[in-house]
Amino acid sequence: MRRPAALESTLPPLWLAASALAAAITVAFGVQRWIAHFAADPNAEDTRVWIVAARIGLSHGWSHIYDLDLERAASAGLGPTGSLIDALHLYLSPPPAAWLIAPLAGLPVSAGYLVWTIVNLVALCVVCWMVCPGTRFVRLTVLLVSLAVWPMHYQFWQGQWVVADLVFLALAWWMLDRDRPLLAGAMLAIPFFFKPQDVALVPVALLVSGRWRPIVSFAAVGGVLALASAVSLGVHGLTAWSNDIALARANPFTGPMTFSSLFGHGAAATAVEAALGVLALGLAWYRRDRLDLVFALGIVGTTASASYLHEDDVAILVLGAWIALRGRPSIVQRGWLLAGIAAAQLISLGLAIPMLLWEAGWIGVLGLEPRLKAIESPRRQSALETEPVATVP
Repeated sequence: MRRPAALESTLPPLWLAASALAAAITVAFGVQRWIAHFAADPNAEDTRVWIVAARIGLSHGWSHIYDLDLERAASAGLGPTGSLIDALHLYLSPPPAAWLIAPLAGLPVSAGYLVWTIVNLVALCVVCWMVCPGTRFVRLTVLLVSLAVWPMHYQFWQGQWVVADLVFLALAWWMLDRDRPLLAGAMLAIPFFFKPQDVALVPVALLVSGRWRPIVSFAAVGGVLALASAVSLGVHGLTAWSNDIALARANPFTGPMTFSSLFGHGAAATAVEAALGVLALGLAWYRRDRLDLVFALGIVGTTASASYLHEDDVAILVLGAWIALRGRPSIVQRGWLLAGIAAAQLISLGLAIPMLLWEAGWIGVLGLEPRLKAIESPRRQSALETEPVATVP
């Protein structure tokens, strides 16, 4: 017995419903892991590093936020992992990140982590609803899948800043898409003072595509924040910051999601990363008539060319996928995005190579997207013409 046509029209396709259910189950297990990790060591999350830096700034002055001895003293007594300050656990972000989190400095680290997590989760849901296309069920499915991929799960698990970067980057794209370039540029400048390695090539991609107006406000806002940062740090703070960055870069485990994990730290990895960055920017110029492709190329070009990137940083690619979905992507593009989900999950097993190769391939797929759709269009039209015409019984 057939279901009523009205009912069929309200139900999502089976593949979409199955995707939503599978993603929801994965997210549920992920939340369970967050809770277990938090209960085992409430001060272990990376949020602690930013809160410690904010506490040092408020009590000793902002020029001392990169002093390792003060970080160790401020972290003392925060548990086996919470007390750890080394090349993998130290404050490296620009000063505005510590300024922003200063309101949480008076809370216990565990409470600060909870507040930070809730704020970021709500913000992620809001920008997903703003950027993603489709019906409410489609958007819900995309949101669940985004939360289910390992890098996003890991960033929330660690209380990281990638979602903060993603939120402001999403706002920048949303404003550009609505022809508000000055506000877009201002939003684009902000994540450069959280985790700049997640967004570095996006303004360059916009510039080479001829979109100079957002770059004007980007430079103005970024310049003001950079000047304020330099003044707050002084010579002592700038020197300490430089030393901390050198300490982190010297550690072979600080770039697990870069091509150094494939070629080792040296000229080969640098050459591949530089080549992929240049390729992404070249294709951004070539596809300059498509804001969605330019923006997505800026995002994936950033991660593919980075020399300092961790598992959680890969979560920024979720925004590129959202934007790509808005352009009614080709079958090849959709297939590549599905392959990206698999590559992202393999990171949880310590396998970075599939994601590195996927990023390189996605740069090419984005550059070829208009041609791929043009090839598919005649086939789709032919399929429509050969379909039997539905008749009313």
